[in-house]
Amino acid sequence: MKALILAAGRGSRLKEYTKDKPKSLLEINKTTLIERSLNNLKKVGFSEVVVVTGYLNTLLEDFITNKFSDFCTIVHNIDYTRGSGSSFICSTPHLEGEMVIIESDLLYDYRILERLIAQKEKNAMTLGCFDHGREEVKIIVEQGKISKAFWGDAETKADGDWVGFTKLSSATTKELRKNLENTDPDQGKEINYEDFLFALMTEHPFYPVNVNDLPWLEVDNEQDYLSAAKVAEKIDENL
Repeated sequence: MKALILAAGRGSRLKEYTKDKPKSLLEINKTTLIERSLNNLKKVGFSEVVVVTGYLNTLLEDFITNKFSDFCTIVHNIDYTRGSGSSFICSTPHLEGEMVIIESDLLYDYRILERLIAQKEKNAMTLGCFDHGREEVKIIVEQGKISKAFWGDAETKADGDWVGFTKLSSATTKELRKNLENTDPDQGKEINYEDFLFALMTEHPFYPVNVNDLPWLEVDNEQDYLSAAKVAEKIDENL
């Protein structure tokens, strides 16, 4: 199985911490986010990872080449300031077969990946609960399937929040690639990557994979970063 990591963004909410490095190169207990994620993917048996770079791309690309050259394909998004949809468009030639899409700012237990790929249903999204009061993608589950995914604030009623992992079947990946190829490139670069995934749900069933009992954290701002060491300690206990 192949994975796609979207690692092009600036991480501006992390202020000074990302002024000289991409967010995925932030160290949590002496190990960068990207290295943790790539090691997790290796551990559970992924064969290839496509990493989309953008902000300060040379630093991230050099890091990956030095440590994971036999495992990773690097794609540079020169339009990374236009949003995550632009990274999806850059990755189009590499979208094939069963895939797992991962956001690069996730600090997580490798068992989340195990649980996701073990889901017998072909399309799945991880379900958890953020406790930070910010806007997140909310998930509604009906009869065991995800009936709706949409942006909402902390007061929005839902069955949970989407933690940024998505598994796609070969057929769904094929449709995603077709949708991206048929999207006007200039217009598509202004669309969040999440919206491309939401569009797939109108034709393909998606199933929730609850991961809230496992340690994970989205490192999105300074408060998250300062909390990350404790989460990493729990994760490292299980390695």
